[in-house]
Amino acid sequence: MRLPQARRVRWFAVILAIPSLALAVWAFQAPKNMASFAHGPLLKDHQGITCTACHIPSPGTTRQQIQAKLHHQIGFRDHPVDFGFGEVSSDQCLACHARPNERHPIYRFREPRFAEAIMQVDATSCLGCHTEHTAERAFVGLEFCSACLSELSLKSDPISPSHVDLIAAKDWTSCLTCHDFHGNHAYRTPIRTSERFDVEAVRSYLLSGPSPYGSEKIFEGKSE
Repeated sequence: MRLPQARRVRWFAVILAIPSLALAVWAFQAPKNMASFAHGPLLKDHQGITCTACHIPSPGTTRQQIQAKLHHQIGFRDHPVDFGFGEVSSDQCLACHARPNERHPIYRFREPRFAEAIMQVDATSCLGCHTEHTAERAFVGLEFCSACLSELSLKSDPISPSHVDLIAAKDWTSCLTCHDFHGNHAYRTPIRTSERFDVEAVRSYLLSGPSPYGSEKIFEGKSE
């Protein structure tokens, strides 16, 4: 008995969809094809790094991942699973950028005393300030230091004008004109207003421009 035309069309569509879906899954999961699915270009500093340096394959086979997702949707599984590759986390960033001289390690901001500060800037994760596949090296404004330093006081202040004066004037854009946030550039920190870096040069740096702090690094990131 012949199937009704509408049902024949649906079955024909399903038969065509199966190889197309299998091809899409293969293309998505093949590491050499990952760049074609990227949301945007790599940062200048990351050119030449492979996708799998940051994107870690999810555990299990494709069938197991699909099955686990279906089980989660119908309530047979409490937690969802990643399909293909897991989300990038600070672990992948620190695999290349962990340094003994880090001035602002993310674990420090997990202390209770920073609970209010991280409501403004999520410094508990590298992804709170940095992302990939965009034109920006960091997507925070120059004023983010105010989240932690609004009540800063120093017994001995070597700069002129003093930090206290700068804070009183709410001149938060000046912080990065002297200080390299991560502390990995090899340069002498300015102590006078006349020696500070230009604000727009720092702003350009956060947008993936040249570094005002110089090109010499104390510790270089791993290439892979």
